[in-house]
Amino acid sequence: MAVVLTLPQAQILIHQVTGAKTGRVYFPAIFVAENQDSIKTWLSQDDISFGERDIKYYSDGSFRIYFKSSNIKKQIGKLYK
Repeated sequence: MAVVLTLPQAQILIHQVTGAKTGRVYFPAIFVAENQDSIKTWLSQDDISFGERDIKYYSDGSFRIYFKSSNIKKQIGKLYK
């Protein structure tokens, strides 16, 4: 039986050599359908930067994004409020 995700799945990735931090968030389709406005607001913050190549769209309506921020942990925390 498959597990259905209803909340974003977030990680902080740290480059082994440079120590640079990158945020990665997977937005499941159900969450996207129910929270489009809050996702748009979160992604449009000045402190979050990403490019078109940082987004992967899936056929079920979900997507994954890699982003940079001066405070990645705080930005990820805002997703769950």
